[in-house]
Amino acid sequence: MHFVSARAARLLVDATEAFPEMLAAIEGAADHVELETYILRDDATGRAFHQALVGAASRGVRVRVIYDWVGSLALPARFVRNLVDGGVAASAYHPLLVRRPLWLLNQRDHRKVLIVDDAVSFTGGLNIADEYRGLSDGGRGWRDTHIRLEGPEVAGQMLALFEYAWRRSTPYGKTLTRTKQIGSAIRRRAAIVRRGRRRPAREPEAEGGIPVAVVGNEILRHRRRIHRVYLRAIRGAQRYVLIENAYFIPSKAVRRALIQAARRGVFVGVVVGAQSDVPITAYATRWLYDQLLAGGVRLFEWPVSVMHAKTAVVDDTWSIVGSYNFDRRSLLHQLESVAVVADPGVAVRLREQTLADIARCREVVLEAHRRRSWWVKAIEYTAYLVRHWL
Repeated sequence: MHFVSARAARLLVDATEAFPEMLAAIEGAADHVELETYILRDDATGRAFHQALVGAASRGVRVRVIYDWVGSLALPARFVRNLVDGGVAASAYHPLLVRRPLWLLNQRDHRKVLIVDDAVSFTGGLNIADEYRGLSDGGRGWRDTHIRLEGPEVAGQMLALFEYAWRRSTPYGKTLTRTKQIGSAIRRRAAIVRRGRRRPAREPEAEGGIPVAVVGNEILRHRRRIHRVYLRAIRGAQRYVLIENAYFIPSKAVRRALIQAARRGVFVGVVVGAQSDVPITAYATRWLYDQLLAGGVRLFEWPVSVMHAKTAVVDDTWSIVGSYNFDRRSLLHQLESVAVVADPGVAVRLREQTLADIARCREVVLEAHRRRSWWVKAIEYTAYLVRHWL
């Protein structure tokens, strides 16, 4: 990991906090905006971001958007076409193409990244979709966490991840008619010219800021970067490890590290969902309950809504917020990103939030869990056997 200095780091809990901050950053952009997301929907949330992105492009800001082709499969073509017509450069990650190997369809872009003006950047678990909005706001109240980071060095690390995915994405313009391609190119060129006239000076990073490392993975090389970050944090824990994770099917190495931490007296608590948008994954997770509980790991099921957060906090020292799940897809098949923050203030805030979530959970008890019926055990075991394809 390479730590750089951030001027500020702030947790954003749920869409109620995250979406307004992200939209405000886009609306205040003066030079460039990069948005990378797994799911982009044509719903109230997607349209709000659409308006903000086109508005930024109309001011001469360079705006680029990457959306995952599979994750955003339901996205209407007109939604993206209107972005492009508004001056936004939009690309789909690994769409189905005749000349592209079919195995690449299994390689997805699961990152959630937003960079604005080399100054403000975001990452976490929230997609651009209504599911994350509160029930009173027309959403489904999914529980998730993002982080807002300030400073050019952090933005630079995040931009490097974006550029990696951008080079491997397919521009929407390649599917446009010739006339529309020319029109979109003219609008993009005009936006670049306007942007060049008033490019703001890059401010030097202040000394003594918050240490942050933005860690990503790649398709073939460095697949296990984030996995190693988690292992390092867990193995070094002395007081507590608190994890919230949407799809918790950890590797043997992670399970071993969690159990070893618990056996040396560390409080190890993991929050998973009582319900899931991918039910078979929840069954695979429950197959591991017996081993983890017997090893001293405390498990808590979030009953309120879908638990979609991907966070960890260790010893008021390490905070990890990002898109990475403890499943085979994140480990082997998807582009992911996390922000690792080495700051006690951020760690305490994340600890308090996780403990508040735990207070609303149902703790799983080993004896009660072992009394489940044989057919439930059979479903769980079958789901665990196919975990490589979940």
